Amino acid sequence: MFDIGGGELILILVAFVVLFGPQKIPDITRTLGKGMRKVKDAQNELKKQFDDIEKDINKNINP
Repeated sequence: MFDIGGGELILILVAFVVLFGPQKIPDITRTLGKGMRKVKDAQNELKKQFDDIEKDINKNINP
């Protein structure tokens, strides 16, 4: 997906530390993790709703 090599990754990490400082990095990563978890939960809920709708449609078509 992203074509990032080792050198680019190290440069990004160094820039991240310089911009935010080492004390803020755990807070930032924790916040990103919580946000990603919320997105994943919302995605799973939406998938469940689509599956429920599909079951209802199939039940009505094939009684």
